[in-house]
Amino acid sequence: MTGISYAHNVTATLQSTWRGRVLRGRGPLAAVVLACVAAVVAAVTAVVAPATGLRFVQDGHWVAQPESDLVVHVDGEAKTVDARMRVPDIEPGSSVVHGETSGYVVGRSRIVQFGKSTLTVERTVPAPADEQPAAVETPGGPYLVYREAGMVVRLGPEHATVPVPGPLGEPVATPDGTLWVHRLDSGVLCRLPRDARQVTCPAVAPGGHSGALTVVGSQAVFVDATDDTLRAVSTEGLGPSVPARIDIPDTARVAPRDADGRVAILDGEASRMFLVDAAELDPRRAPSAPVTVDLPQGDFAPPAVSGESVVMLDRTHKSVLTYASDGTPLHEAGLPEKRGDPRLAMAEDGRVYVEGAQGRHVLVVDHDGAVDAVAVVGDEERTSRETSVPPERNTPEREPANTDDETGDARDVRVDESSGGGEPRPNPEPPPDPAGPPGLPPSVSAQADDDTVTVRWGAAQSNGARVTAYHVTWSAPSVAQRSKSVSGGARSTVLTGLDYDTTYTITVTAENRTGRGAPATTSVTVERTPVVTVTRGTTDGYDGCETPECAKMRVVLRNFEPNTEYHIVPYSTNRYYSNEGSSQTTDDNGYVSFEAFHYEGVGDTVWVVVDDRWESNRYVWEAE
Repeated sequence: MTGISYAHNVTATLQSTWRGRVLRGRGPLAAVVLACVAAVVAAVTAVVAPATGLRFVQDGHWVAQPESDLVVHVDGEAKTVDARMRVPDIEPGSSVVHGETSGYVVGRSRIVQFGKSTLTVERTVPAPADEQPAAVETPGGPYLVYREAGMVVRLGPEHATVPVPGPLGEPVATPDGTLWVHRLDSGVLCRLPRDARQVTCPAVAPGGHSGALTVVGSQAVFVDATDDTLRAVSTEGLGPSVPARIDIPDTARVAPRDADGRVAILDGEASRMFLVDAAELDPRRAPSAPVTVDLPQGDFAPPAVSGESVVMLDRTHKSVLTYASDGTPLHEAGLPEKRGDPRLAMAEDGRVYVEGAQGRHVLVVDHDGAVDAVAVVGDEERTSRETSVPPERNTPEREPANTDDETGDARDVRVDESSGGGEPRPNPEPPPDPAGPPGLPPSVSAQADDDTVTVRWGAAQSNGARVTAYHVTWSAPSVAQRSKSVSGGARSTVLTGLDYDTTYTITVTAENRTGRGAPATTSVTVERTPVVTVTRGTTDGYDGCETPECAKMRVVLRNFEPNTEYHIVPYSTNRYYSNEGSSQTTDDNGYVSFEAFHYEGVGDTVWVVVDDRWESNRYVWEAE
């Protein structure tokens, strides 16, 4: 069928807002594993130069805590909190998504943008609809899909609002960053490629059929609940039907992507999950039989996927269950928070993060289905919770120790059994937190000057071990990654020889004896800045122009387009002077130097203009 197109781009008016105050906690940190190609779920190393076209996968997950007006960053690899910042008046129920350089606190009435490197609030954008959107973190995004209102919001430098008549089903994204949505009223399936500003709708489900979208490998797939089939979706429309070999109920919830080639489908009313082998979408492969997994009674969220494991969130019992792609149970974990409904998020790093309703605890589900709990309470609360409590001992009953103050409160004491006399002694202080990798370097900035960029940052939280080095990387879509390292006391470095008209992504990572921390990221555009200068050149007489006053003008063009012809015209404060000018061609570096335009008016001011656009310095003419 002919693709249906809905085009609309609304650039939001951004308002300046408050600045956040950085809060940073300490805790045990595991070593952070970094990688340098976009296919690896991690940040950047400063050692290996990846292929051209590198894009950094966004690691970890940000969590909002409305009760304390904080957002915190959970490092999914280290299973720790490595950054905190205050965002005033966070709306209850807000979620947080992030792109390469910014994070976004998404509430029902507004979207608050903050810098990931500066940890300060940068601006706010009014929410386009009064509903909590579905969030998708993917290359080209992040995206917010307002399913009832029928619109997609792209956050980031190319902020746009794209209408897609709703209501809409759950959105999915393919690995290349293409967003797919299902129009529930008409069955139309629409796609929004990364960086595109309009959707096209190349396919439509059979009339009256219900279903949902998912992604298998790199292919969008429509799961048809009416005829129990799977069909690939592309710009050419729907592919052939492939039997699911199960009875898919109309109320089924489908995971947004496959787990090792199987599609997880939740039948909540029957408390079971199906794992359907999608191999037959490739006619050269034979599928395995579907697997049925019995679930405990409960209210389950739609399935999610972390690596090759399936993640089920039981909202009734506030617990998480993980399964291998063949249905084998892997792990089960509960959330300490019992108030409100927990929620899960599939992050761009491939992990699943399950948040307590108040954002005070997070479960991190790794690619193998392992579940780790991360407490993200504030520093004071965390200290009180982690203080050691002495174990009970089988000792004779003793009278409370006397106190010196009037309150009569007894000090907490422990019997020193090694002395034999039973003398009491105060409880020992709890052991200090072990050292861990440093935190994010704060206030990272980059300023371009011609083909040179100066990068600056603040001191990273040391986390118990002195920062010994900072590692800086820079890359662009058309430029391979480069890197350099500076001492732990450095707060800036200069990058030279950068390409003009190129936007670079720059990361700064701190290192101590336990390893490297998470990178702080910023970006900068290196723009070609043409410069033209004029001075007195070689003394030379010419047709009534007498030496020693007479000489040629020496003109130099720098940073112009390479191998390009320009027309240069001289001017003077002498209103009787005129010259038609000269055409010159730059070299491979955009440079040309020449002498022309005889002049003798000592004390006059001369200058040149290139292509009626670039004007030189003003030079006062002197005798030899």
